[in-house]
Amino acid sequence: MSSHSSPISRYSLSVAGGDLGAIVAATLRRLESSFNGVASVLFRDTEAIARTSRGGADTLQNRADAGLGGIHRSAAGRSDPVADLALNPPDRLGPPLRTGKNPGLLVADELDRMYRTGEKARWANYDDKLLKQGLRKFEHWLRIEGPLAPLTEHYGLNCWEMIGYAGARAGVLDKHQLRDLFQLPRDPDGTWREGDMNSFIERMERKRMPGGSRIYTGEPGSPRPQRGDIVMWNSTGDHVTMATGRTAADGSPELYSFWHAPKHPLTWDEATEYSSVTDAVQVTSVNELTEAMYNMRLKDGEVLYDRSIPFEIHYGRGPW
Repeated sequence: MSSHSSPISRYSLSVAGGDLGAIVAATLRRLESSFNGVASVLFRDTEAIARTSRGGADTLQNRADAGLGGIHRSAAGRSDPVADLALNPPDRLGPPLRTGKNPGLLVADELDRMYRTGEKARWANYDDKLLKQGLRKFEHWLRIEGPLAPLTEHYGLNCWEMIGYAGARAGVLDKHQLRDLFQLPRDPDGTWREGDMNSFIERMERKRMPGGSRIYTGEPGSPRPQRGDIVMWNSTGDHVTMATGRTAADGSPELYSFWHAPKHPLTWDEATEYSSVTDAVQVTSVNELTEAMYNMRLKDGEVLYDRSIPFEIHYGRGPW
């Protein structure tokens, strides 16, 4: 045994000659009162949390699955993730505003919210004419400072950029990441060099699914994309979507997709070429989109995709 006295024995010596039993009893009564008070507060707060959870179980379930931390607050005290993302200068942007085991679930939730509220946007690819006409709004936002604008018929972006837009609104991608993923090198007049575009396309899959990908075969019992997974046609990103985690009526994986097809035909427009206003999010499927892509025609009627060459459907976790 140590030669040093314990805290309890030292306390006992300090009250020599007193009624130690009475002192201990009084102390225990005070502790019991404190514990009861704490328990009451914990019970009240737990009940409030439970009521909130019961009122919005679908969203909170995904947040729990994602293992979220708290919402980032800036030095100015803002707690709005979109305002924080857009207004902080890019050299001071830190890590993603929300992190977790699978933030892709939050992006899927945001796309689902956009689908249910019926938001519209303009499908507009990297064409330099669309950039000069001010229709490539998401790309323009990446090049400037300012808040992330709401979607409108004039707000142009493409299929993959819509997932990035939803990631920004969900607070899981910061502006540094968005620029790295989407910003195509352009000359001052808005055009791009062939080498830059080729390099951009070649890194599509590696950048968008940095953890690796699998190929969806459609075979019975084969692996399928999970909710929040990126789903991409060919490694060059001929079309990019996100899995809902459900199976569509046709038996293939159900998807959130921003594109005119399969709901609307894409028609040539003299002013904006292949640009059109459509649903910001359609709920569709791998099979529906694959068929729509095979049915696509260019301005002169030429088939864009040859049915004799099957698509490779790649899927995996996104860059969050």
